[in-house]
This record gives sequence, structure tokens and C-alpha cells, in this order.
Amino acid sequence: MKKTVVLLVIVILLPMAAWGGNPTDPLAIVFPYQWGGSIEKGEFNEPSGLVFHPGRGTLFAVGDNGDLGEFGLDGKVVKTQHLGDLDLEGVTCDPATGLLYLIVEGEEKVLEVEPESFAVKREFVLEREFEGKEIMKEGGQGIEGITFAPDARHPEGGVFYIANQAFDLDAVEGDLSAICEVVLPLRSRKDGGTVGISRYFIPGVIDLSGLHYDAETVLIYAISDSRNVFLLVRPGGEVVRSYALPERDQEGIAVDADGVLYITRDSGGIVKYQNKGRRER
Repeated sequence: MKKTVVLLVIVILLPMAAWGGNPTDPLAIVFPYQWGGSIEKGEFNEPSGLVFHPGRGTLFAVGDNGDLGEFGLDGKVVKTQHLGDLDLEGVTCDPATGLLYLIVEGEEKVLEVEPESFAVKREFVLEREFEGKEIMKEGGQGIEGITFAPDARHPEGGVFYIANQAFDLDAVEGDLSAICEVVLPLRSRKDGGTVGISRYFIPGVIDLSGLHYDAETVLIYAISDSRNVFLLVRPGGEVVRSYALPERDQEGIAVDADGVLYITRDSGGIVKYQNKGRRER
């Protein structure tokens, strides 16, 4: 009980301390989703990233030991494959092409993967600096979450948001707890290569572990593992709302076509949550 009270106090004060705005309404910090049970019982080793694939109607998960898996919405395994000695921490999807994009922690790399064969098509290496300032320190905590924001008007079909994990909110460079906007040459090039950071923002919480872009509300869902916090963030960096997140060891987040939320636990399993109300805008 004491731990729960402390966590709620942290969440209430978080917007004031980190963003200088008005405190979150205490009545709004209750997580707006209802627990729906575990659909995957931990057979997939250390799941750390998750995405819903709209074209296939399934979930894709990645694991710390280099595994990629596809699951039905009931948790039934469709296919799993070991991609190599890789620390895979996040996965997202381009709905226009159906291709998957996986991030490799430590190497700060994005892999483009075909969802049917699991074949790696291209590799993109992320630059660690933005305008001369180091954002993702080599040998640091590494990148932990990725999501794609589709935009039919964008020459590359949209932009990516990638979370860098860090534990020092006072740091001004080196290893920042930041969400970086990255444009991969999805349409303009056939090969991979090195890609820079377009911009970044600091959401004001440590240990960012998972991201999801909601096209309906134009919000980024961000979660923190150690802080057990669920944030709603505008692409410009403004934090709209923060909630106390139930459970623990939460690293990946996805939302299906019906608005059902799924979260992976690094200790094992995928948990489902039903939306109890309207989506925040």
C-alpha cells in the first residue's frame, strides 16, 4: 500500500516538476483501461517490444535475445524466429507497406523486416548526436522504443519516434531520456545507411521503455518501466496526461483496431487492457 501511495504522489507531481504546467487532475490519474488478463503466458523469452499489424490483424513482439514472434490477439503463436545475437527492444509497422521496423539496443540500429518471411531487407544506423550534442551515448542505456507516425503527405510516408533510455533527468547531453524524431528514407532509397535525428524532446520521465503512435488522437503513448507511468504526449513534446500504470516490468505497448491496449512484460507475458472511456485528445 505504501508503494502505491508513493507512486501516485510521483505521478501527480510529475507534470509540475518536469514540464512546469498545472498539476494533473487527481481524478484523471486513474489508468483508463481495465485489466483483461494475460494472453501470452511467458513462453516468448523476455518480450520487450510490441506492435499491432493492421494488415494481418496480429501482434508482433521482439525479445532481448534476438527473437521475433507473431501472435494472434488471443496470444496464440503464429510464428517465432531467432534473428541472431541481437538485443531487440522495440518494433513498429508501416501500415502502407506492412513492413516491420525493429530497433537494436547498443548498436542503435533499425532493421526493416518482411512480416511473412521475417527476412531483414535493410538496416539503418542512427547518428548519436543532434546539432553537435550527444543524445544517445555509445555504451549508454540504448534505444528502447520505436513507433511510426504515418503521413500520406510526407515524402517518406511518415516519421519515426524512437525512445532513448536514460536515468538522469538533469543531463543536458551524453545519454538523454529523450524521444527522437527520425526520418528513414523508406521511399527515396532502396538501400540502408546512416540516418540523423531530425529533432528530439524530453518528456520528463526516466526509463522510457515503449512507444505507440495513435493516429486517431495524434498522440504518442509512452511508458516508463521503472516508474510505472503511462504518458500521452503530443508529437511536439507537450505532455497531455500522465497515469499510474498497473503491473511492473512493462516494456512494449500496442493498440489494436478496436482500441484494446496490449503491454509486454520483460519478465514474461503479454497483458491485455480494455479501454474504459473515450480516447484523450
